[in-house]
This record gives sequence, C-alpha cells and structure tokens, in this order.
Amino acid sequence: MANPTPESIVEVVGASVANKGMAVGAVVGTAGWLSQVNWIGIAGVVVAVVGLLVSTYFQIRRDRREAAESAARTAESAARVAALRDNCEI
Repeated sequence: MANPTPESIVEVVGASVANKGMAVGAVVGTAGWLSQVNWIGIAGVVVAVVGLLVSTYFQIRRDRREAAESAARTAESAARVAALRDNCEI
C-alpha cells in the first residue's frame, strides 16, 4: 500500500489497540483470579471481551474490503483479457 488512506490507518490502529486490549484484559483477569480479588478479575474479563469484539469488527471490515478489492482485480483482469482477445482476433 503505497499511499494509505486515513480509513485504512484507523483500521490498522484500531485492530492493534484491540489486540493489545485483549492481551491486557487476559493478564488482568488472570491476576485478579490468582489474587482472589473479584473486581480485578471481572474488569480484566470485561476488557478482554471488549477487545475481542473490537478486533472482530475490524477483521470483518478488512475481509469485506479485501473481497471487494479482489473482485475489482478479477474484473479488471477479465477486461484486459477481453481487450487482448479483441486485438488478436481470437
């Protein structure tokens, strides 16, 4: 990606923050569970679940964007092949 758009930058940053949030939530949840402090464990689980949801959201957006780009490349390729066939009279 030579010239990233602001939307793609937001998606990359959002996915990165979500992944780190899941990791921090898991660590905090484990620390709360080990120390037998319920509110720390609950807070860690909540942070991990929110991170998972945000990560899933950005993954779905990325998959849709990549599918649209793939369809556009396929259509462009088909158009080029058709143009070459017309030029070669095959």
